[in-house]
Amino acid sequence: MRQLEKLTKQYKNYFFIIILSLFSFLINFHYGFIGVMPMDNFVLYNGGFKILKGYIPFNDYWLVTGPLLDYLNALIFYLIGVTWKSFIIHSSIINCLVTLLNYKLFKELGLSIKISLFYSALFSILFYPVVGTPFVDHHSTFFSLIAFYFFIFSIKKDSKNYLFFIPFFLVLSFLSKQTPAAYILFSLIFLGSIYFYISKDKKIIFWTFFYGSIFSILFLLTFFFFTKINLQNFFLQYLYFAGSIGEFRFSEIGFSLKEIFSSLKFIIILLIIFLIITIKLFFYYKKINNEILILISINVLTLTMIVHQQLTFNQEFIFFLIPLLTAAIHAYYYKVFKNKVFLTIIIFISIFAVTKYHLRFNEHRKFNELEKTDLSKAIDSGSILHKSLDGLKWISYRFPDNPEEELKELKTNIEIIKKDKSNKSILTDYQIIGPILNEYDFSPNQWHHPSVSFPVRNQKYYLEYRNYFIRNLLKNKIENIYEINVEKELILPLVIEKDCFVEEIKSKSLTKFKLIKSCEDFKINENN
Repeated sequence: MRQLEKLTKQYKNYFFIIILSLFSFLINFHYGFIGVMPMDNFVLYNGGFKILKGYIPFNDYWLVTGPLLDYLNALIFYLIGVTWKSFIIHSSIINCLVTLLNYKLFKELGLSIKISLFYSALFSILFYPVVGTPFVDHHSTFFSLIAFYFFIFSIKKDSKNYLFFIPFFLVLSFLSKQTPAAYILFSLIFLGSIYFYISKDKKIIFWTFFYGSIFSILFLLTFFFFTKINLQNFFLQYLYFAGSIGEFRFSEIGFSLKEIFSSLKFIIILLIIFLIITIKLFFYYKKINNEILILISINVLTLTMIVHQQLTFNQEFIFFLIPLLTAAIHAYYYKVFKNKVFLTIIIFISIFAVTKYHLRFNEHRKFNELEKTDLSKAIDSGSILHKSLDGLKWISYRFPDNPEEELKELKTNIEIIKKDKSNKSILTDYQIIGPILNEYDFSPNQWHHPSVSFPVRNQKYYLEYRNYFIRNLLKNKIENIYEINVEKELILPLVIEKDCFVEEIKSKSLTKFKLIKSCEDFKINENN
């Protein structure tokens, strides 16, 4: 009888895992096809295509975010083709994996299968669907969460094997984006020091971390060896220049508690409740034991992600912390409180908040700046632009009232570029052009955000970037540069002097620059 009950419970768990996997995959797959933000949604699509064409990040194009996503997208494209569908499958798989990871976490914290399923489903609604497409912040957060959860599993299950893999996932997080990986690293060093101090297995902890770190360093060196990434370029672009942008943001940003509370109020309210539970249990035990360390870890994770959100210029995306914190409160609530009504209120607040941000970010696509746009006007881009985009309901903040006009103008620009058989470079946020033409775009940049993605005049590392830019043009024998620009200042004049090109307007949004390589900027680099 007991064996039958055990089997029934096991099969029920498997059934819930299947349901949760399908839900978390399909919800992101659905929203990944609604609306576009050219600046953010297309860059990694092109990044994967560039890798397939044999080009190398940092060597062939300037990159300030992690190269890992380009390689992961290239793998997906290699397996199932360069299409929007395969692109969204990538992010949907990650949403599925992180949801299942939370399901395991909630069960380890002592919640029942059904309650764990409930909170995990809420988590999946607010993790990847808010952006839909693969995105560096979300991938870096995904790997950071794995590292953090493995730390908690190690404490909860008293299994030091989890500690071995923490450095590895931090490396993957770092190769996705510098932050929140760096913040998570410092947080885990802090928590790991406490764990080391209170544990009786100090030698096991030390050597497990040590061997895990050696393995991770070897993996990182192997990655650089096989990808042939130039380490000098990597340090300049990914660490030095990107670090200078981070320093500037840190010096300029103002930490207004009122503004932080206004934008993250539900997270902060839940964090305060969880902090009260942590403090009460600490005074109950009168020491930091394994259970208290787990609670401290969840508090530190939340605070770390809040800091990251305040230091990034991207849209808010950390609302997945709401169901995470609610689940943690639920797991420890009755160890401190007896009032069931208050817990019910907390759960309803969580449901309300998840519903609110689901409508704002998923239904109204706020992350893509479409919250005030009539999404019913979106049209299938596959029928107008290219079959690889079948199913993508195109509408952007640039042409919110007439997406067909944007697509037709873009198609006209593509035809103009296609007719030019010279060696050419394409600078644009519409980075689907290269994959559509099945041509490498020879853009010296991966991202096209002046002063943020690459330095401009009077900015630190400008000379290094300008020389890198021109050397790539010379190496690839580029004769013409095409720049599609709808709303921003043209990029090329920000990088090289005006006597180095002749400008020609080809359409409302397309400018052709014929390069004059006898100018001083080119001569300097030819001599080098």
